[in-house]
Amino acid sequence: MAQQDKLDLGEEKKKSSKSVIFIVLGAMLGTLLAVFAALYFWGIFPPKQNENEAAAESHDDGAHALPLIYFAMDPAFVVNFKSNPDARLLQVGLSVASKNQAVIDAVKKHSPMIRNNVLLLLSGQEPAGLKTAEGKEALRGKLLEEINAVVSKQTGHKEGAEEVFFTGFIMQ
Repeated sequence: MAQQDKLDLGEEKKKSSKSVIFIVLGAMLGTLLAVFAALYFWGIFPPKQNENEAAAESHDDGAHALPLIYFAMDPAFVVNFKSNPDARLLQVGLSVASKNQAVIDAVKKHSPMIRNNVLLLLSGQEPAGLKTAEGKEALRGKLLEEINAVVSKQTGHKEGAEEVFFTGFIMQ
Protein backbone atom coordinates (compact mmCIF):
# COMPACT_ATOMS: atom_id res chain seq x y z
CA MET A 1 0.00 0.00 0.00
CA ALA A 2 2.88 2.28 0.62
CA GLN A 3 3.84 1.74 -2.98
CA GLN A 4 0.39 2.79 -4.21
CA ASP A 5 0.60 6.00 -2.17
CA LYS A 6 3.91 6.80 -3.77
CA LEU A 7 2.45 6.21 -7.22
CA ASP A 8 -0.55 8.38 -6.47
CA LEU A 9 1.76 11.16 -5.33
CA GLY A 10 3.71 10.96 -8.57
CA GLU A 11 0.57 11.29 -10.70
CA GLU A 12 -0.55 14.31 -8.71
CA LYS A 13 2.89 15.92 -9.12
CA LYS A 14 2.73 15.35 -12.89
CA LYS A 15 -0.75 16.86 -13.07
CA SER A 16 0.22 19.82 -10.92
CA SER A 17 3.45 20.46 -12.90
CA LYS A 18 1.47 20.41 -16.18
CA SER A 19 -1.05 22.85 -14.81
CA VAL A 20 1.76 25.14 -13.57
CA ILE A 21 3.32 25.08 -17.05
CA PHE A 22 -0.01 25.99 -18.64
CA ILE A 23 -0.54 28.79 -16.14
CA VAL A 24 2.95 30.22 -16.78
CA LEU A 25 2.53 29.96 -20.55
CA GLY A 26 -0.89 31.61 -20.33
CA ALA A 27 0.50 34.44 -18.23
CA MET A 28 3.36 34.98 -20.70
CA LEU A 29 0.97 34.98 -23.66
CA GLY A 30 -1.32 37.44 -21.88
CA THR A 31 1.61 39.72 -21.10
CA LEU A 32 2.78 39.67 -24.74
CA LEU A 33 -0.70 40.49 -25.96
CA ALA A 34 -0.94 43.38 -23.52
CA VAL A 35 2.45 44.74 -24.66
CA PHE A 36 1.55 44.53 -28.35
CA ALA A 37 -1.85 46.14 -27.70
CA ALA A 38 -0.18 49.02 -25.86
CA LEU A 39 2.33 49.51 -28.67
CA TYR A 40 -0.47 49.45 -31.23
CA PHE A 41 -2.45 52.12 -29.39
CA TRP A 42 0.65 54.29 -28.96
CA GLY A 43 1.11 54.18 -32.73
CA ILE A 44 4.31 52.17 -32.92
CA PHE A 45 2.54 49.46 -34.93
CA PRO A 46 0.20 51.31 -37.31
CA PRO A 47 -2.76 49.41 -38.70
CA LYS A 48 -2.30 47.78 -42.11
CA GLN A 49 -3.91 49.52 -45.07
CA ASN A 50 -5.24 47.94 -48.16
CA GLU A 51 -3.23 48.50 -51.34
CA ASN A 52 -5.54 51.17 -52.79
CA GLU A 53 -5.38 53.33 -49.66
CA ALA A 54 -1.60 52.97 -49.44
CA ALA A 55 -1.14 53.87 -53.12
CA ALA A 56 -3.39 56.93 -52.81
CA GLU A 57 -1.61 58.09 -49.67
CA SER A 58 1.85 57.68 -51.19
CA HIS A 59 0.69 59.57 -54.30
CA ASP A 60 -0.54 62.46 -52.16
CA ASP A 61 2.67 62.54 -50.13
CA GLY A 62 4.76 62.64 -53.30
CA ALA A 63 3.07 65.84 -54.45
CA HIS A 64 3.61 67.59 -51.13
CA ALA A 65 7.04 66.18 -50.42
CA LEU A 66 8.82 68.25 -53.05
CA PRO A 67 10.25 71.43 -51.59
CA LEU A 68 10.05 74.80 -53.30
CA ILE A 69 13.16 75.83 -55.21
CA TYR A 70 13.90 79.55 -55.13
CA PHE A 71 15.63 81.71 -57.71
CA ALA A 72 16.53 85.30 -56.80
CA MET A 73 16.18 87.67 -59.74
CA ASP A 74 19.23 89.81 -59.00
CA PRO A 75 19.83 92.71 -59.29
CA ALA A 76 16.66 94.37 -58.03
CA PHE A 77 14.28 95.98 -60.51
CA VAL A 78 14.31 99.80 -60.46
CA VAL A 79 11.80 101.98 -62.35
CA ASN A 80 11.00 105.69 -62.38
CA PHE A 81 7.53 107.20 -62.16
CA LYS A 82 7.31 110.37 -64.24
CA SER A 83 5.28 113.35 -63.09
CA ASN A 84 3.81 111.64 -60.06
CA PRO A 85 3.74 113.54 -56.76
CA ASP A 86 3.25 110.34 -54.65
CA ALA A 87 6.45 108.58 -55.67
CA ARG A 88 9.22 108.95 -58.21
CA LEU A 89 11.10 105.66 -57.82
CA LEU A 90 10.26 102.00 -57.24
CA GLN A 91 12.84 99.36 -56.38
CA VAL A 92 11.61 95.76 -56.19
CA GLY A 93 13.58 92.62 -55.36
CA LEU A 94 11.99 89.38 -56.57
CA SER A 95 12.41 85.65 -56.04
CA VAL A 96 10.66 83.05 -58.18
CA ALA A 97 9.65 79.73 -56.58
CA SER A 98 8.73 76.39 -58.13
CA LYS A 99 8.84 72.72 -57.18
CA ASN A 100 10.07 71.87 -60.67
CA GLN A 101 13.78 72.44 -61.39
CA ALA A 102 13.03 72.67 -65.14
CA VAL A 103 10.89 75.77 -64.52
CA ILE A 104 13.67 77.41 -62.50
CA ASP A 105 16.16 76.58 -65.26
CA ALA A 106 13.81 78.15 -67.83
CA VAL A 107 13.49 81.30 -65.71
CA LYS A 108 17.29 81.53 -65.49
CA LYS A 109 17.74 80.91 -69.21
CA HIS A 110 15.13 83.47 -70.26
CA SER A 111 15.82 86.02 -67.52
CA PRO A 112 16.65 88.86 -69.98
CA MET A 113 13.17 88.62 -71.53
CA ILE A 114 11.56 88.20 -68.11
CA ARG A 115 13.45 91.21 -66.73
CA ASN A 116 12.32 93.32 -69.70
CA ASN A 117 8.67 92.37 -69.26
CA VAL A 118 8.80 92.86 -65.48
CA LEU A 119 10.34 96.33 -65.87
CA LEU A 120 7.61 97.32 -68.34
CA LEU A 121 4.94 95.99 -65.97
CA LEU A 122 6.41 97.80 -62.95
CA SER A 123 6.78 101.14 -64.75
CA GLY A 124 3.09 101.07 -65.72
CA GLN A 125 1.89 100.77 -62.10
CA GLU A 126 0.21 103.55 -60.13
CA PRO A 127 2.18 104.34 -56.94
CA ALA A 128 -1.00 105.07 -54.95
CA GLY A 129 -2.22 101.51 -55.53
CA LEU A 130 1.12 100.01 -54.46
CA LYS A 131 0.95 101.60 -51.02
CA THR A 132 -1.65 99.09 -49.81
CA ALA A 133 -1.14 95.40 -49.10
CA GLU A 134 -3.92 94.54 -51.57
CA GLY A 135 -2.14 96.52 -54.30
CA LYS A 136 1.12 94.70 -53.63
CA GLU A 137 -0.63 91.30 -53.72
CA ALA A 138 -2.30 92.24 -57.02
CA LEU A 139 1.12 93.22 -58.39
CA ARG A 140 2.55 89.88 -57.23
CA GLY A 141 -0.19 88.09 -59.17
CA LYS A 142 0.51 90.12 -62.32
CA LEU A 143 4.24 89.44 -62.00
CA LEU A 144 3.60 85.69 -61.67
CA GLU A 145 1.37 85.75 -64.76
CA GLU A 146 4.01 87.66 -66.74
CA ILE A 147 6.84 85.32 -65.74
CA ASN A 148 4.74 82.25 -66.51
CA ALA A 149 3.73 83.71 -69.89
CA VAL A 150 7.40 84.04 -70.87
CA VAL A 151 8.28 80.55 -69.59
CA SER A 152 5.29 79.02 -71.39
CA LYS A 153 6.02 80.87 -74.63
CA GLN A 154 9.71 79.96 -74.66
CA THR A 155 9.50 76.35 -73.49
CA GLY A 156 6.11 75.29 -74.84
CA HIS A 157 5.17 73.81 -71.45
CA LYS A 158 2.06 74.86 -69.58
CA GLU A 159 3.74 74.47 -66.21
CA GLY A 160 5.26 77.61 -64.75
CA ALA A 161 6.42 79.16 -61.51
CA GLU A 162 4.20 78.62 -58.50
CA GLU A 163 4.99 81.79 -56.57
CA VAL A 164 6.73 85.13 -56.85
CA PHE A 165 7.94 86.74 -53.65
CA PHE A 166 9.04 90.28 -52.92
CA THR A 167 12.48 90.27 -51.31
CA GLY A 168 12.61 94.05 -51.31
CA PHE A 169 10.07 96.80 -51.94
CA ILE A 170 11.12 100.45 -51.80
CA MET A 171 9.02 103.31 -53.13
CA GLN A 172 10.19 106.93 -52.84
